[in-house]
Order: sequence, then structure tokens, then C-alpha cells
Amino acid sequence: MIPLLAIIVAVVVSTDEPIIRRADRPDSAYLELGSRCHALVSIGKAGDGTLIGRQWVLTAAHVARAVSTRQPAMRTVQVNGITYAVTQTFIHPAWTEMGPHDVGLLRLATPVAGVQPIPLYRGRLEAKQVATLLGHGGNGTGAARARIEDAKARGATSRIDSVDTKWLYFSFDAPPSGTNLEGAPGPGDSGGPALILVGGKTYVAGVSSAGYDGKDGPGSYGAIDVFTRVSTHAGWIDGIMKRPISSSSSTASGRSSARGIASSGLRAF
Repeated sequence: MIPLLAIIVAVVVSTDEPIIRRADRPDSAYLELGSRCHALVSIGKAGDGTLIGRQWVLTAAHVARAVSTRQPAMRTVQVNGITYAVTQTFIHPAWTEMGPHDVGLLRLATPVAGVQPIPLYRGRLEAKQVATLLGHGGNGTGAARARIEDAKARGATSRIDSVDTKWLYFSFDAPPSGTNLEGAPGPGDSGGPALILVGGKTYVAGVSSAGYDGKDGPGSYGAIDVFTRVSTHAGWIDGIMKRPISSSSSTASGRSSARGIASSGLRAF
């Protein structure tokens, strides 16, 4: 089987609309790229996630919290066009509103069939790699404000400019700079993955968390996008996934705070 990112690199054009695309690339290319990742999970208006186990979805903490506040019958997600009930939500205990550790998990009521989960990246070599960003949120181009119009999956590529212990950082570069498929997350893309190709295998390296507006507002050229670094949080994710169902509450929530890095212009998707 050809790895997802190997297929993506072969595509000639860009990919993103729930993600924002280059103004000189057609939306059809972004749709094509997004359609190739069946492990992308739609969580409705709350955001997105990634199937990392047969019954496990990796997402952002603030997206998991949004799911936990829904009526039980509305706690559902879609994987490859099929609806699955969410039985439990988990939020990193150190997460603060608009702060670091923005990572959460959803446990599904039944295993997902016919879709290969994407493993976590556990290394430390994310910097400078070209990642594929995926989501179902707002669409548009880097030259115009993003808008939410449909729920179609799209993808884009962007280079990981830098990393620290908690975050991966991307910049949305205007053409001719950036990748051929350059793009950025749009409104509603929170929790979506940043996928990288290492040793011929696709891994989820980041979780879309927040970003700084570009020169013309959200999703415009010059925007800085911030993803939770998966390798830093892999131990917590592993621990949650190993818990027996009987030992976990239906919702484990983190702390909420107006502090963190919000004061410096960071904006949640």
C-alpha cells in the first residue's frame, strides 16, 4: 500500500478548503487530497480529529470539551461517511483555555471497520518536514477571509517551521513561496491532524489548536498556525487508551483559564 503522504506528494496541485488554499490553485486539488485520508474524523461544527485506534479519535482538548457538552444522543462523529457514537471524552489535565496541552481523546462505542488508524509520531524530527494538514472547516484562499460553506474534507501541505516542547509552528506563505500545495487551517478545523511521512510511513505529528491572523485576517497569507505536538503528549495518550472502560468517567475535563498564550494574539479555530 502506498503511504498517504507519498500519494499526496505526487499530486500536482494544492489541497485545502476547510483548510485555506493558495489563491493560484484550484479547490478541486485540495478536495482530491482530503478525500484520500479516510482516517480524518468529522466532529461537526466542533472541529475534526484523527482515527488513531479502532475506537479512538485524537483531537484538540477544546474540541473534546465541546463534544462532552452535547446531549448524549448528539455525541457522534463521522468516519469515512459512517456515524459513530462517542461514549467517553478525555481532556489533558494540564490544558488551559487557549494554552498548551490542547489535546483530547474520544472513545467510540463501536470499532471502526474498513479504515486504517494512523499511528502517533514519537520521534523528535518534526522541524522542517513538510506536513499535510486536513480538515472539514471553513474554506477560501490566502487572499480572502475564510468562510464555512460545506463539510467536505480537504487537505493542504505546509512546512513545519519550528517546534518547541509543546507546539509545532507553521506559516502560511504567499506564492511563489511555500509548498506547491501550501495551505493553512480554517475556521472549524480545530483538532485536525498534521501528518508527516517518516521512513515511508504516515504518522500524526500535530493536532490543530490555534493560530495568529495573517495580514488580512484569519487564514490569510502570513498567518501562523499552532499545532499541539503529538510526540510530547504520546505518553498521556497511551495511558488513556490503555484504561479499561469501567475505570473511566464519561468525561474527564481539564482546567479552563483565560491565561496561557491568548494575550499575545492567539486565536482558536
